[in-house]
Amino acid sequence: MKLKYIKHLALCLGLSLTLCATAFASPVPDNLVVENLNGQQRMVKTYVLPPETDPETLKEPSFEYDGFSYAWAYTTKEEHTFLETKPITETVTVETSKKDLNVVLEQLAPTIPYDDGEYTGELALDHTTLSTVAAGYANRSGRVTATKTIGPLDRNDMSYIPATTVKDGRTLTLANVEWQVIGADVVGDVMAPCSYQAVATYSASTSYQVATGYVTTAEYKGEVVSQGVDSITYTVVYVGTEIVLEEPEPVEPPAPSFAPPMGLISGVLLAMALAALAGGGVFLFLRRKNVYVYVPGDKPRDYRLIAKFRVEADNPEVDIRNTMPYPEGVIAVEIKRPLAKKLVGQAFTVHCRAADHTYTVLRDSPADWHEFDPTQEKEDAI
Repeated sequence: MKLKYIKHLALCLGLSLTLCATAFASPVPDNLVVENLNGQQRMVKTYVLPPETDPETLKEPSFEYDGFSYAWAYTTKEEHTFLETKPITETVTVETSKKDLNVVLEQLAPTIPYDDGEYTGELALDHTTLSTVAAGYANRSGRVTATKTIGPLDRNDMSYIPATTVKDGRTLTLANVEWQVIGADVVGDVMAPCSYQAVATYSASTSYQVATGYVTTAEYKGEVVSQGVDSITYTVVYVGTEIVLEEPEPVEPPAPSFAPPMGLISGVLLAMALAALAGGGVFLFLRRKNVYVYVPGDKPRDYRLIAKFRVEADNPEVDIRNTMPYPEGVIAVEIKRPLAKKLVGQAFTVHCRAADHTYTVLRDSPADWHEFDPTQEKEDAI
């Protein structure tokens, strides 16, 4: 009889320890309900987890609890989405051979797409921001000419022709003279010229600069959107089957003894084991990490988690001075939503090796995210 009780007690303790180990290895549910729904015994565990969580890790192997053997039945999920917008201005530069507005607009699309990995949208051209300047200049040479008609003159004498003339502030020299007869008279029996005019051509060499091309800058403006899944609520349902124990064979009452009954001992030990299991689950739930520390990864907008902390609302601070490896540049601090809701508008301090960094918690959905460089802050302070 005593041997059977000992075996039963060992089985209970083994199950309790197994459940405790499972609880420590798996995420702690945000809610747990044991119910009998329409005659079906069920245990329902609810988790609110990040989108990257694999729901398969939430499924537990069959287990026993309070006289029932539970087995996984199904898992449902509910996505919690977010939508954020912000204004964006992008500057675009194009090169053209002419300063003509029509030529410039041919090089500028009416709209351009925007995607920085987090926000996406479409930006429209703001025509009021167009600015065109010369890309560069090159020297060119040529000649400036001017033509003057001088007359009437009584003879075709070069002394009547000025050697220079001025055009647009530049002095030109005489290059050629063409004489024209504009009047004649009878001398004896012959008609002879008696009046002339001169067509004088003046010229000078010149150099000037011309633009080699034009550069136009323009701004595109618009609102972009960031949307996605903030978290997912998983509901994991287990169906229970009542455990029917075989009736023990009748035995002779044990001899009187001062030792307490084995049934009482096993019941106490089982209660202690279940209390330890429940306490472990509550402890894990209350001690969940709620502040994550990241450093930038190898790709844009890629972050690597380096530390997790449990922070209480009445002591909003973390100490990363002993974090290994210690971050040397930009640090990102994420305060999870349950804690961020309590700290909105309050100061939060990060103890770093270079200097303490204190900032204000600004939002609680989906979480509060803050980036800073303690090394740069130390240099600015110096």
